[in-house]
Formats: sequence, structure tokens, C-alpha cells
Amino acid sequence: MSWLWVVCGAGRQVGKTRVAQRLCDILPDAVYAKQGHGEKRPGKPDNFYHTEDELATFVASARQTHEHIVAESNELARAGRGEIIIFVDGIPGVTDYRADAELLRSRSHLHTGPRATLAEWQRVLRERLRSGGLHAAICDMLAEQQQFASESSPALRSVEPLRFSTEAGGAVPDPGHVIVETPLTVTIEGAGSFALMCTPCDVEALAIGFAFSEGMISSIDDLVDYSYRPEQQTIGLRIEDPQQATSRNLLASSSCDLRGGRDIERPLGGDTPVGDSLRVSASLLRDVVRQMHARQVLFARTGGAHAAGVFGANGELIAMAEDIGRHNALDKALGKCLLRGVPLESRGVALSGRISLELVAKAARAGLEILAAVSAPSSLAIEAAERCNITLCGFVRDQRATVYTHPRRLEELKRGE
Repeated sequence: MSWLWVVCGAGRQVGKTRVAQRLCDILPDAVYAKQGHGEKRPGKPDNFYHTEDELATFVASARQTHEHIVAESNELARAGRGEIIIFVDGIPGVTDYRADAELLRSRSHLHTGPRATLAEWQRVLRERLRSGGLHAAICDMLAEQQQFASESSPALRSVEPLRFSTEAGGAVPDPGHVIVETPLTVTIEGAGSFALMCTPCDVEALAIGFAFSEGMISSIDDLVDYSYRPEQQTIGLRIEDPQQATSRNLLASSSCDLRGGRDIERPLGGDTPVGDSLRVSASLLRDVVRQMHARQVLFARTGGAHAAGVFGANGELIAMAEDIGRHNALDKALGKCLLRGVPLESRGVALSGRISLELVAKAARAGLEILAAVSAPSSLAIEAAERCNITLCGFVRDQRATVYTHPRRLEELKRGE
């Protein structure tokens, strides 16, 4: 049996296409189609149709050849045609809502917006979707859209600056959003308290990923409990063996975030090299970075967020997170993996910025075999990756990438070392 997923929306430019294409990335053997207006031109999807009947004919044919069909169509949703219908809400006061927006919402099984909750998404998916392994990824996708559309997101702040020309002069209002930077105090039993400057989203994953990547816990099993107090901007972690946290290895970051004593010899010493089972194509790295960029909803709104995405041999992003800090984004992505019980063996990570020693050390602590970034590495990052058996790639952009260490994991570059 094939599944028809229908994506509809409250109005124009609310993110229907983003949600539909993300679904296609998540669902196995999926094909995407869109119903819309205007002439078919470059940039439109191959399966672009003007009428509901044309789209329905395509869907009927695709049911014979694909496991999942994702159709972006308000008309199919209005008619209630689809195993799972997703309604993408708009922003009150900003979106020009369709006259039938509430009808579309009532026809949907899942929706984003002020009335949406993670618990409701999980309940619907348990009831309607036979593959439990897809639940977390779909919920993540909906949460990303929620973050993008929410004017009240704690990660965003509205601003009303003036935009002016440095040549012609003159200024015009340019309202928009900036990313929020705020202190978060992480108190870890046996280790003390740490003040992290971060973006206040996915803070539980940040705290747990930080404890893991800095060597204060070895796995999620070491964590007894955690509690987050947003009004106090604090999160506390209770761990199984507080004594373990006292032998932590904290590094001084080159991004102005001093995290305890300086001990760079341990990551440079290569005393805990990562495994050697991951092999990927060079094009996969490019595709992973593109996926990550497509999911950078905070960056799309502000231009001020870094991202990190953990991926496997098939190129799927297993966990992805954003933050104003590069190291925080990686900690959040690692924390998400730990919270979901996702193993980190035979994985790689994509990063949106430059590569410092601290990021290589965190990757080594997690056992990640490939580190691919859109920018440059530092000299110590290269030295640490070499000694820790990590394949380090920088400038992963468009049709190029530069590999600095252990190129054997890239299938086109296999050679003896």
C-alpha cells in the first residue's frame, strides 16, 4: 500500500514547499508533486500540475510505483484526499490568510501553528503511520517549521532597523528578526556550573550534549535526571557517577567562550582515535551540506545562526540543530542523538562554519568519523583530526571540497596511508 501525504497552507509563502520537500527527504521511496498556477518554468518541480484532476491522475499512477507520494495541494486537502494531511499555518498579523484556511485546518491530521503541540503530532503519527521509525524525523521537521513561522519563538527577536545605501544615502525601515543570545547556566552534579552563551532553543539537548562532548558523561545511561527552569535560565543534570565529571577535559574555545581549564594535549595526543567503518561518496558530503542549509530555519530568518547535522552512510541527516555558537550547535545535535538513543558510531557531522580545535575534540569524543564544513579549518584542528583518525573536509560548497586528513573514507579518493 502506498501513502499519499497532502500538504496545504494558510496562505502564500507560509512554507508549504519547504515542508513538502523536507517530507520527501524523510520518507523512503517518496515522490513529490505540486498543484499551482502559472507557467511551468525552470525552478518548478517536474511533477507540476495546474488542476486537481491532473494531479489526481499523477497520484493514481505514482501509487503503483512509489511507497510515498507527497502532494502540495490545497484542493486535495479541502476534499480530504490523503492518508495524512498537513496544514502549514501562517503568522497572525503577517500572513494574508486564505478564506478557507480554517476549513483546510479542520481537514488536516497534523498542523503547525500556535495550537500545535509535540504530543499531538506524536499521537496522530502513532495512530496513522505504520512505521514508528519515521515519527521522530517528522516531528523534527514540524518543529523546524514551527520555529520558522513563530513570531513568539524564544530564539527570535523582532527588530525595526533602518536600511541605508552607503553610496546614495537615504534610509528606509527594514523590519525583521535577529537571533537571540542569552546566558544559560548548566549545573552538572560533580562538575560545577557553566555559563554558556546560547540561543534558547533545544536547551536540554545542549546541556546533555555539552556534558557528553566534554567528557562528563559517557552515554545517556550516565544521566539520572535533568530539569530545565526557563524563567531562571538554568538547567541541572544529575549523573550516575559524579566523580566521573571531576576528570573532565574542558577546552578554551577560539570563539570567546572559555569553558574551564586548558588541556589541548589530550585531543592532540590521539589517545582515543575514532573508528574506521564509514565510507561515503564525495557527492554525499555536498548533499548533506545542502540538506543542512535547507533546514536552517533560524539562519533563514536572521542570517545569524550556525548549524550542525549528524549524518550516516546513506546521507540522511539524523539530527540537526542551530545556535548562535558553532560549538553549541554541535552539542545540541549530539544531545538530540543521545536523547533519542541514536548510536553515533559510523557517523559524520556537517558544520556551517569554520573548524576549530574544540569542534574536532567534540567530534572525536562522540566517535564521529567525518567532519565536513563549509569553511576553513585551523592548524590545530587539522593536527587533532590527523591524530584522532578523523576525515576532515573544509570548503564543502557547490562542486568542490578540500580534504585535509584521512581521505580514504571518500570512495573516490581511496588510497593507502
